[in-house]
Amino acid sequence: MAPSFRFPVEAGHILQFARAIGDPNPVYTDPAHARSLGFADVLAPPTFYEAGAHFDPDDSCRPQLSPPWWGSSGVPTGDPLRESRNPGTTLHAETHVTYARHVGAGEVLAARDRPGRTWTKVGKRGGELVFRDWYDDYRDGAGAGEVVLTARTVAVTTAQKLDATPVPPASAPAPSPPYDVDLSGPSWEPGGRARAGDLKVGSTHAALMVRDLRRVQIIQYAGASGDFSPQHTDEVYNTQVAGYPTVFGHGMLTMAMTARMLTDWLGDGRLLTFGLRFLGQVWPGDDLVARASVEALDARDPDRPVVELAVTTSNQHGHPVVTGYATAHVGP
Repeated sequence: MAPSFRFPVEAGHILQFARAIGDPNPVYTDPAHARSLGFADVLAPPTFYEAGAHFDPDDSCRPQLSPPWWGSSGVPTGDPLRESRNPGTTLHAETHVTYARHVGAGEVLAARDRPGRTWTKVGKRGGELVFRDWYDDYRDGAGAGEVVLTARTVAVTTAQKLDATPVPPASAPAPSPPYDVDLSGPSWEPGGRARAGDLKVGSTHAALMVRDLRRVQIIQYAGASGDFSPQHTDEVYNTQVAGYPTVFGHGMLTMAMTARMLTDWLGDGRLLTFGLRFLGQVWPGDDLVARASVEALDARDPDRPVVELAVTTSNQHGHPVVTGYATAHVGP
């Protein structure tokens, strides 16, 4: 990320992003509906800040005229220096977001990154793992310059290249899906949002976020977010250079869909914190079921109770692909 850049939040961009994550909530598309909920204009989804990549002049995951792109054309043309600089594998390990408030169309954000720390651990296979984190602050660029949200990203680099995760063969017998949700697919309906009186420790909620993830949705998210990393968009690079069996979904696409489960359940503009650890790839053809369970409920302020949640999203084989937490205001 550049030291700082201007990020205008536009209604058309919000619409594109909401479509890419598969969220039909009218709070993202209908100004009258958004105003009826107390917002000045259409709201941006909780992870929309990722779309700031379009306005970051130094973003390395967006193709530019110069330097040469590290993906491929008809044949593998990955950066020949990349292997010597980094013989291992670098992975997006975690993302943690803190919200002071949620932004909407018509605002202008001032984005700036700041360094975090670097530390090492020994991996299960005996190799050294190097972790690095950094912070991206998004401030009110048209007002007092107050921080609207902060995103902390954690990356990990292995000492040696990891074996690519195989895609389960289509002919393999699928286990009984871990579904206790409507298999017809996600939909948005007004009302029915959870309130503090409806929740208690141990309460759970689950929703099917995507059925049969398509490559076109992965590409759609790349266009909306500005993250065109070849791992998600370039079959030739990912199979012939990176060694994966195919492209896979962005971790932040999974995070955006997981956030949708939370906003559908608890309401819009209510998240205070949201963090996930990325455990495995999401492949074309996967189903994703997101779940949340109540860990604690703080009702000391009766007008603004706060719920603490454990969050997990799993694929159709019952394997968790992300796990994490969220806190949110809920209605009394």
